[in-house]
Amino acid sequence: MGLLAGAAFASAQVTVPAAKGAAFGTVIAVQLLPAVILGAVAGVVADRFDRRITMVAMDVSRFLLMSSIPVVGLLVQRPGWVIGWAAVAMFAVQTAALIWTPAKEAAVPNLVPRNLLETANRLTLVTTYGVTPVLGALTFAAIARLPSWGPVTPVDLALLFDALTYLASAAVVYLGVPEISGRDGSPVPRSPGGLIAQFTEFGRFVTGSRLARGLIVGVLGAFAGAGVVIGTARFYAGSLGGGDATFGILFAALFVGFGIGVLAGPGIVDGLSRRRWFALSIVLAGFGVLALAVTPRPGAAAVAAVIVGAGAGMAFLSGITLVGSEVDDAIRGRVFAFLQTAVRVILLLSIAVSGALVGWGGTRHLDAGPLHLQFSAARIMLSVAGALGTVIGVVTLRHVDDRPGVPVVADVARSILRRPPASGRR
Repeated sequence: MGLLAGAAFASAQVTVPAAKGAAFGTVIAVQLLPAVILGAVAGVVADRFDRRITMVAMDVSRFLLMSSIPVVGLLVQRPGWVIGWAAVAMFAVQTAALIWTPAKEAAVPNLVPRNLLETANRLTLVTTYGVTPVLGALTFAAIARLPSWGPVTPVDLALLFDALTYLASAAVVYLGVPEISGRDGSPVPRSPGGLIAQFTEFGRFVTGSRLARGLIVGVLGAFAGAGVVIGTARFYAGSLGGGDATFGILFAALFVGFGIGVLAGPGIVDGLSRRRWFALSIVLAGFGVLALAVTPRPGAAAVAAVIVGAGAGMAFLSGITLVGSEVDDAIRGRVFAFLQTAVRVILLLSIAVSGALVGWGGTRHLDAGPLHLQFSAARIMLSVAGALGTVIGVVTLRHVDDRPGVPVVADVARSILRRPPASGRR
């Protein structure tokens, strides 16, 4: 709701179409900047202070910032100033979200038994990427149909409604969930030292832990592959003989697959080591991208896109579960913050770079006598991304595998067929 209402509010301040587009795009763009600029600092804050107090402070800040946007719009008569404040406020809201999210993710293992951690993460992913965006969009659409109350427009009401959700969240966290601070409600001991010492500790952890390196490389590889699929999808749809409808189907199929991977993945591979599941999910996503590169028909391409999404969804779910269960509480917030920031950056970069490259390359034709060949830059890009993704998955497996000596293929088959586990950690 904040994304939709903030952008709509900014564009409504001006009347010239070009200015509306610029205002709309500016408010969207500034919400991506905090992850790039302040992502690393957010993790330090999440680990250094009481997580419950941190979350409450961020929610109260977001309540004040979001509610200030329509108030400034009512009090200030200069559109440029109003749009500028909306951009500043949305930037600050996203900065607060950067701090709130790793604090929340790092606190989850303190709220549930370890055997339910994966279930909790599944619920989080389904609500975050499936349920609440739809509810937010539908609620915004419903509010947008309301009549204006004098100078108060429906978009103003949507912003105020969004602000109140943050206040409600702050009340629930502060009054209802004291365990966020720790198992018994008391603060978890934090790492000593200042900002530089916190960064140094995180650097030592990453360089000294094969699991951390495998998780980081694996998650970034999976989302880079998904970004290439999104960035090349429009041009790839043309190589299938389709247009915008085919592009929309492929885009939807990718996120349907993500949901399937999150919801159904754990049940399919119930007995498989979560470390192996994480690495093999990346391999699966790589295979899906390779299938996209060679399939000639839209239907088969949609199936391949579902496979890519499922691999990325399972990799993300198993990755955050591994962080929650196997990374020490004192540094967990920094790991989540780094992954959160790096995933956003790598996804945006891979979309932008792959889109630019396939747009520049287009489709080339080679005629050599009776031989007529067609080279699609989108398919070449997908082939490279799929091959790299598969290699990254194999490398990740070598870093994180906790069942050496147990054949991988036989282990997967045993898990799917529900046979008794072989020796090794689950």
